[in-house]
Amino acid sequence: MIETTARLRGDQLTLAYGKKTIAEQLSVAIPDGHFTAIIGPNGCGKSTLLRTLSRLMTPSHGHVWLDGEHIQHYPSKEVARRIGLLAQNATTPGDITVQELVARGRYPHQPLFTRWRKEDDDAVTRAMQATGITDLAQQSVDTLSGGQRQRAWIAMVLAQETAIMLLDEPTTWLDISHQIDLLELLSELNHEKGYTLAAVLHDLNQACRYATHIIALRDGKIVAEGAPKTIITAGLIEAIYGLRCTIIDDPVAGTPLVVPLGKRGR
Repeated sequence: MIETTARLRGDQLTLAYGKKTIAEQLSVAIPDGHFTAIIGPNGCGKSTLLRTLSRLMTPSHGHVWLDGEHIQHYPSKEVARRIGLLAQNATTPGDITVQELVARGRYPHQPLFTRWRKEDDDAVTRAMQATGITDLAQQSVDTLSGGQRQRAWIAMVLAQETAIMLLDEPTTWLDISHQIDLLELLSELNHEKGYTLAAVLHDLNQACRYATHIIALRDGKIVAEGAPKTIITAGLIEAIYGLRCTIIDDPVAGTPLVVPLGKRGR
């Protein structure tokens, strides 16, 4: 585990769906100021961990800590003021415009029986500007392309004005161009805006290029974590995925590039 502060962490977590245990005694920290990619094979507990850290799920044992307190001790609105979540396959709540969707991110900040305020308008405007969707404000979310829709959902999370954002498979179903656009946006939010990000990613080379910290899971356990250049090796990839590969430098970014050997490379 890297030596840094972590507002959000899990301690000795047991994660389960009914009688099926996904992870036991799992301790993890999301380092402040980093873009963390959570990687690992299907079924290893990536999405379950993210759902638990965001309080969508309750661990069978152990605790999630947020700013030094058990996350369960916070009211739901308070959690939403501190953690923004882009859930996997988020669905649009009815036929609403992009601006209306983004505005829903302001719900945690609105006192009961309080009208819409100028600060809410300003937060929505900033979020749409940051994600490049200002010109789509009055368009129905249902008419957007996959990449535009993901940007709209991220704008909604940005409008929450939380310092921590959790994203569960944000690039799923996007074509390669939209994947890169989205990851460039997340990298910018991390580097230039100071957001702490944690995202479940399946593409190893994208994780290595854009993340500053990687948590590698297998069978509900952390196999390795750290900076991509520090931990990504052929041995680690084979241990996690059972995939023989070679690691070279990405010719553009200089980050680790995983090249599968396949049958012909044996």
